[in-house]
Amino acid sequence: MIRIVLALALSILVIALFRLGRRIPAPREDEVRPRGWGSILGNALFLGALWALVGVIAAFMAVGGNVVDVVPPAAEFVEIRGERDDAAPECGPPGPRGQPYLVEVVHSIDQGPWLTQAASAFMEQCPNVQLRLTARDDYDAGSAILRGELRPTLWAPSEELSLRYMEIRWREQSDELLFRIDERRPLVRSPLVVLLHEEQFRALRAIREADREGLGFWVDALCPMIPRAPELDGVLQEDMLPGDWIDWYQQRNPPPPPPPAPPRVTKKGKSAPVVLPTPAAPLIPTPEELRSWGRVKLGFPAPNSAGGTSTLVLMARQYLLADTAGDVALALEREGEVLQRWLRRCNAGRDDWFASAVLLTDHFFDLGTTTYDGVVTYESVVFAILARLSADELGEVRVYYPSPTFVAEHPAVLMWPDDETRARELDAARYWLQYLESEAVQQSAIRHGLRPGRLERPLSAFDLEKNPFLEQRRFGIELEPTLAEPPRPDGPVLRKLLELWRDATGRT
Repeated sequence: MIRIVLALALSILVIALFRLGRRIPAPREDEVRPRGWGSILGNALFLGALWALVGVIAAFMAVGGNVVDVVPPAAEFVEIRGERDDAAPECGPPGPRGQPYLVEVVHSIDQGPWLTQAASAFMEQCPNVQLRLTARDDYDAGSAILRGELRPTLWAPSEELSLRYMEIRWREQSDELLFRIDERRPLVRSPLVVLLHEEQFRALRAIREADREGLGFWVDALCPMIPRAPELDGVLQEDMLPGDWIDWYQQRNPPPPPPPAPPRVTKKGKSAPVVLPTPAAPLIPTPEELRSWGRVKLGFPAPNSAGGTSTLVLMARQYLLADTAGDVALALEREGEVLQRWLRRCNAGRDDWFASAVLLTDHFFDLGTTTYDGVVTYESVVFAILARLSADELGEVRVYYPSPTFVAEHPAVLMWPDDETRARELDAARYWLQYLESEAVQQSAIRHGLRPGRLERPLSAFDLEKNPFLEQRRFGIELEPTLAEPPRPDGPVLRKLLELWRDATGRT
């Protein structure tokens, strides 16, 4: 409308200037007479019309110079398809007016490099879906969801245990369905392992091979020399820590009795001692070295993290059931108090608890044997450490696969699946999951130290330029380890275990 008014005004002013410019000149004999008011008024009108014409032209150009009121479309960095049926079947339909659907993805930290690479390729193939990735530890992400700070379309934590715990916490504050745990989709796998310095690894292996009295790795290695029903009277909190390497080793490997005197042989009336062969150099440290190590320092992440919860469950189950088939909930009900005392005697003296397996493993690498003999972590996390190691400068480390253990399957769940306002975004997330489950993308996870969750072939069967499982075998990485998994407890048991551990150690 503004442009039409300006165009009409421009036309009127042009006509007025034309008429004023063709005024009849005064007779020659009148030129000597002074100008009257009519002449002055005419010139003023001419100049006014001229300036008005300049202003109208400037305003006309400022609004675009078009008579028709049309706004050009804004440029967008998405592929615009004229019809919804033009979208590739593996991508789903485009959004309204060609806009991409935004899928918010919260995932565990160790999946980060793999998911970032896969997301770039997926969005290039499917520009109608925009992915926004956020890497956070399971419990950190879960707490943010409970507080309403995160509302992702898709959540892919490390552990199923995190989903079980989160499910019961959510039900305490809302009747809305958060996710369907039975519809979780495992993406990649990574077992819980132990990363140790070379000498401590050899000592641990010798102890485990001679283990005749212990309940299992998770009890004996993380709390060695702690009685099953410890007395706490008179024990200072700073002394509530595991026992010493020398005592633990000699309990499992008592020193042999001194050898008898070697027999003597006689030759032509002369006797001489028999020369025994020199024994090979021992593969384990000497008692003096074991004594110098002091306490056993096998760290694990804080239980309010994915790796820490898994470790606590394995410790408690082994303590209560000794790896037998049984109901851990009933055993916890019967012996929860004595389990709490045992955890306090073993863990209350620790000052440093790291909030994730990633942070703990980084500190193990940086601080060395003065702080940790080894750490419980995920196999996928150790590859970044192994790649940085130089045997000549920093010594060797080894990966130990305890049994039983938990294998993190990084299950993905759709969040708020019954929310109709999120239906299109949830559909887009399903296409993203199908892409992650494809053979090529699953195979690419191997390069990032993750075992494919949807492919059953052995790791040695994949033809890859970079396969860290093959490259890092000298550090103890096993291509096909034998991994026995116990049943995972449900949410109420997890909550009770965490509360019990917090009360035992005084940690929050």
